[in-house]
Parts: sequence; structure tokens; C-alpha cells
Amino acid sequence: MNRRALLSASALTLTGLAGCTGAVREQVSGGIDMELATTIYHPADEPWFADGLSAQSSNAYHTELFTQPPPDDADLFTGHYPQQEHSLDNDIRNDDYSTGFLLLFEAKMPRRQPYGISPTILHGDLSWSAWDTASIPMRRDPRDPETLSFGDDVDEVISTTLVRYEADAIPSKAVVTVYDEETGGQITQQTARSRFQS
Repeated sequence: MNRRALLSASALTLTGLAGCTGAVREQVSGGIDMELATTIYHPADEPWFADGLSAQSSNAYHTELFTQPPPDDADLFTGHYPQQEHSLDNDIRNDDYSTGFLLLFEAKMPRRQPYGISPTILHGDLSWSAWDTASIPMRRDPRDPETLSFGDDVDEVISTTLVRYEADAIPSKAVVTVYDEETGGQITQQTARSRFQS
């Protein structure tokens, strides 16, 4: 067997093993269930998350996991974030992480061509793809720009989605695949990790 064939066979074996460990995780820890999702739009020049999307960032997407409460002194939000009693801040800091985890997904877009990113059951599988990796499908669907109450001085907006998933185990990362709502075509695939590790 030549070197190229050997490398190809090794890659296929490792891919197969990753799928196997995901199936074992499902058997040992059970599946993953989507519980609740919230989406909010805000101007891109008023970013909410530190190290998240902004008008200056070159990326169109940002995603991360929350698998434990952030430290009290964590620099999580910017000064643009509106502090309210019922807010994303409250959800992230006070979630019951013993029963699941949170996924944050931000998308930046022109104000006149808005879309939403939300969980889906139509495309992909919500499952364990490896022992500590969650596979999370999301969908992108267009929104009516008239429903966004921003002035003409706002060029770009950020769609911020926070999703709670119920699970008996906590992933160290999640592979998030975004599909077109109508065609089912894959738009992007992003890897989410937690910035707060115990």
C-alpha cells in the first residue's frame, strides 16, 4: 500500500471512529433537545458581545458555547449592551448548566436584507457527532426589513440568537451548520467553543 493510500485509509478510519464515538455518547448520555431560542437585532455599530461581531469586524458570523456561568468579573458585554432584568445577560449568567448548555450565534447583514438564524428540524441532525462534540443544525430565513425599527443611518445590523439545549452531557465544542430554509443548501459551518473553561 503506497503512502497516499495509507493516509487516505487512515483519514477514513478516524472519520468513522468519530461517528462511532458520537453514537456511543448518544447511548450513554442520551440525545440533545432544543428548548428555547431568542433572536434580537441591533445596529452593527453598537456591538453587544466583547470579542463578538461589530461594524469593524471582517467576519459575517460569530458563535460560541456557554457551558457554565461566566465569572462575575468576566468582560462579556460591551457598553452598548442594554442592561435589563429579563435579558441575554440574565439568561447566560443564571442558566442551570447542570441540565444543558447555551449556544450564541451572531450574524451580520445589511439592514435592507435582513435574515434570521434559528434552530431547525428540517435540515441536518441535532446530535453528538463525537464524544464531546455536538452537531447543531440552524436555518437562515429572510425577514421583512420593514419589521426592523432602525433609521436610515443604520447600514448593517447584527442578528443575535441565543439557544438553550437540554442535554445530560456538556460538549467541549459544537459544529454549527446553517442551512438555507427553502433549498436546504448549506450556507456556512462554524465551530463554537466556550471562552470560559473550568
